[in-house]
Amino acid sequence: MGTLTYQRFAPLAVAGLVGLGACADGTTNPTASAPSDNSRLAPSAGRLFLGQVTTSTSVVLGELKVCKQGNVHGEYIVARTQFVRDDVDPPGSPSGSVQSPTTVQAGECVVVAVDNGPDGIASSVTVDETSLGFISVSAVDENGSIVGYEEGDALLINQFHGAVITYVNHVEPEEVCDFITFGRLVFELDGQKVVISGNAGGNQPGGGILSEFHIEANGVDNHVAQVDSYGAISSGALFGLPNSRVTAGTAKNGVDVELRLWDGGEPGKGTDKVYVKLGDTELFGPDGIDIDQGNIQYHSTCRGPK
Repeated sequence: MGTLTYQRFAPLAVAGLVGLGACADGTTNPTASAPSDNSRLAPSAGRLFLGQVTTSTSVVLGELKVCKQGNVHGEYIVARTQFVRDDVDPPGSPSGSVQSPTTVQAGECVVVAVDNGPDGIASSVTVDETSLGFISVSAVDENGSIVGYEEGDALLINQFHGAVITYVNHVEPEEVCDFITFGRLVFELDGQKVVISGNAGGNQPGGGILSEFHIEANGVDNHVAQVDSYGAISSGALFGLPNSRVTAGTAKNGVDVELRLWDGGEPGKGTDKVYVKLGDTELFGPDGIDIDQGNIQYHSTCRGPK
């Protein structure tokens, strides 16, 4: 761990690199000349936007992205030092920056470091994870997979080089035996009324989850008569709130529905929170909303056969 993977960084040349030690793949012979313009990757539309969230796992020159796979979000510490080749005059100011700490949601990537430095100037960046459930980590750059990459290995980025690190984590969700009831939660959204009511959680006789709820939005009743899942929230909206729950299923009209609820105490208005996703649309944004009318009640006891 901690090995500088400089074997791929042609623009930095041999003079400033030979004394740094072996590469991640055991070689000590970096290419001496910068790549031609034809060999460089074309910059993407979002290039050099520190903190950019994307689902693209493609390598972009000048960027280091961290991508997250699995069922939980990831927390990462990102560190940077500037690297200047021996035969290049030091720049007047650092050419790159990092975002640390950084949170990456499952299924997403975040640009954690950027550097638009020219030939011979780059950022040496390390990424270390602080979250649970680690399974594996891998990295690629503009030339493909970085063989032998381990967490904490330094990667260089500048105008000629970019990289993507992918973490896979999985945490077994805690078993829950509780349920939530919610009565006539009413909101105004873009001049339309949204009404949410029903219940979620508990065990059906013969197997399955006791749940049924309605989400009326824009005059359409998305009625979920049977849910596919119910449990604790592992990442995303309302994550970290005590006894917050998420349930998901398909409405009778064919719309995929995800509902997240939190009982924040009485009276409900201004204390309880709700998040709704209909298909690909987040009705109240990525963080949910405080309820305006109605009430959410969390029940810690089981219902139905255990």
